[in-house]
Amino acid sequence: MNHPIPALEPAVSQPDAAPAYSPDQGARLHHARLVMRDGRRYAALTGAGAIWVTPAAGCLLQPEVGDIALVSLAAGQGYILTVLERGAPASAARMEVPGDLQLSLPEGKLTIQAADGVALDAGPALEVNAAHATVTLDEADLRCQTLRVAGDNAHTHWNTRNDVSVERMEISGRAEVHLGQSVRRVAGHDDVTTGSQRTVVNEDWSVHAATADLKARDRVAVDADSVQIG
Repeated sequence: MNHPIPALEPAVSQPDAAPAYSPDQGARLHHARLVMRDGRRYAALTGAGAIWVTPAAGCLLQPEVGDIALVSLAAGQGYILTVLERGAPASAARMEVPGDLQLSLPEGKLTIQAADGVALDAGPALEVNAAHATVTLDEADLRCQTLRVAGDNAHTHWNTRNDVSVERMEISGRAEVHLGQSVRRVAGHDDVTTGSQRTVVNEDWSVHAATADLKARDRVAVDADSVQIG
């Protein structure tokens, strides 16, 4: 909706020259349509004419040209207190606070609900601190250059798990693995070095190799009811 813009009041078109505010001077409130923007200033069309106003510190919803706002005038200074009606309701609303912001709830719980999702852009850092955290997701994608996880205990349970890596290293003071069935295939070389090793096979054990060498520093013992060679 276009309105002709009357000449702006000189007293408020030059904010630096406006007289200092005095508490004894009462403020006038107007319903005004914002018809033009110049940086942080807006031209507000009121019944008394067009004036320059700026968003008040408590006006979280950022006004846009075409909105109807509640405007306060006092001592040559004009402020947008709040947006009463948005000129383009279908466009995304924007809330803005200059500087740092702390949201504090001395009591109660904060709940955020969004029908179409939540997008969070934390810039250089994101910090989350909680005594307990619960995350329930149908599907999740995590991509990062470096991931570090540390703690006292870790427990995971999966019906199916696939691990794929170019290189892998595991270091553990003690490791114990329980498997129902295991298949291990090494395409290249496999090297095992231990202080001592014991293998117990309840049924069959077989080794197939193009060349097999059995070397012992002191003794090799073969104990069986029957030994077949060749």
